[in-house]
Order: sequence, then structure tokens, then C-alpha cells
Amino acid sequence: MQENKTGMGTWLVWVILPLLAGMLAASFIPQPKIGLIEITEVLDSANGAQIIQQIQYAYEQPDIRAIVLILDCPGGTINDTELVFLELNHFRARKPVVAMVQGLSASGSYYISMAADLIMSNPSAMIGNVGVIAQLPSVPIIYEETYSTGPYKFWGSSRETYVRQIDMMKENFLQAVTLSRGEKLNISDEVILRGEVYPASEALQYGLIDALGSQSEAIQAAARLAKIAHYDTLDLLEAIEAEQSPEANSFFALDKHGQSTGYPRESGIYYLYIPDMKGGLR
Repeated sequence: MQENKTGMGTWLVWVILPLLAGMLAASFIPQPKIGLIEITEVLDSANGAQIIQQIQYAYEQPDIRAIVLILDCPGGTINDTELVFLELNHFRARKPVVAMVQGLSASGSYYISMAADLIMSNPSAMIGNVGVIAQLPSVPIIYEETYSTGPYKFWGSSRETYVRQIDMMKENFLQAVTLSRGEKLNISDEVILRGEVYPASEALQYGLIDALGSQSEAIQAAARLAKIAHYDTLDLLEAIEAEQSPEANSFFALDKHGQSTGYPRESGIYYLYIPDMKGGLR
């Protein structure tokens, strides 16, 4: 009888202890996350830089296993669109990307979705507008009061050269679409380049997107691509802002209450007016 109790105790030790050790180890492992990036404004230098910062943050965090782009955007500048597109491609080489169109994904917004593994859309959203729009430079003229060393010093290039550059950018956009969508496309290059915006259901028929669905379904799709079952979602903009101290974003040094002291945070020489906090001048 004593031997049975001893054997039972030994069995419990060999079973319970590893189980407890495993539970303890699991508690120190961060739960996987799906990062969310909302793109709801025009892609310009400020917004583009912010989006790139979120992508880079997600790339560096091992617990962020995929990102979902939440798109409701008309596009933006060529330079900032391409920078975001390239950053997404770099991210996608390591972790999955899913694009979710909430209302509009046109022009540059659709361009960056070409870096996604999967494009989903709200059924009533609008998608497409492949192409480039630009204002032609002025016709070169001579100003008698101003001397320039070349006929295009003011304008940068001739109108003909500028149009050729626009056509080249248009072809780059088309190439991104055809390479990304591949055999899924059911529409000719000529029709794509007409620049039309399509309802999501029509965009699906043309192969411009992969599926209709909700944001929740897009997140679930990202989890499947990342091969995770239990996960949290994380607003990447909020995550970045939470890690940045208020003083890091302030020109002026802050006091212990987080209020501006009125003096520059970094030492240096300034042309700067600093009024006294009590109303006088310093």
C-alpha cells in the first residue's frame, strides 16, 4: 500500500511539475498581436512618415505577427505613396499584410494595397482609379529682370519631358498592379488605365481585390496567414504614441508637472522670444 502511494506521488511530481513549469514559462511569452494601421487621410509627407513609423515599429516587435491596413483614402503624392509601398514590401517579406477597404481605396491608396497578401473590402466601398494626375509646368518665358543659366532653370523641365515622366509613373503603377494581382486580374491593361473607380463587387469580379467582408474578417484572415489562433489587436499609432514621452515631442523643456517651462529643451543659440511666466520680459 505504501509503495502505491509512493508511486502515485512520483507520478504526480513528474506530471504536475512540468505542467506548472510550462504554465509559468507561457506567462512570460507575450501573446501574439495583429497590428492595425488606419490610413484615412491623404498620403503626404507628414502622414506618410507616420505610416512608415508604424510599419517599422510592427516589423521590429516580435509579438506583432501581421498588420491590417484599414483604408479609406483617396491617395496622395507619388513620392510618399511609393515610400509606404516599399516599406510594406519590406515588412511583407517577414510578416503578412492584409488590406481592408472601409470606404474608399483610390489611386495611391490602391497602389499601396499592392503590397498586401490579401485585399478585402466593405461591399459598398469604391476601389481603383489607377493612374497619375499632375499639373503641367508653365511655358518657359524670359524675365528681363532675372537671369537664369538655362531655359528650364525656373521650370525644371519642358512640358514634353514632364509628360513623359508622368507616363513612366503611370506604367510603374500599372506594373505594380499586374505583378501583384497576377492571374487574378480579369481586366485588360487598357481598361485599368482608364482610371475608373469601381464598386467593390465589380472590383472583385475584375480581380482587383480578393474578397468582400468586414474588418473582423480581415483581422481573422491576417491571423490565418500568420498561423496564430489566439491573439490581440493593437492600434499601432496608439502604441507608438504611448512609448513617446511628452518631452520628446516638445521644443520646450517640461517641468515635473508636464508643463512647458518656456525654455528650449536642447541647448543652443536661438532667435527666440521668451516671455516671463508672470508677465514680464526676460
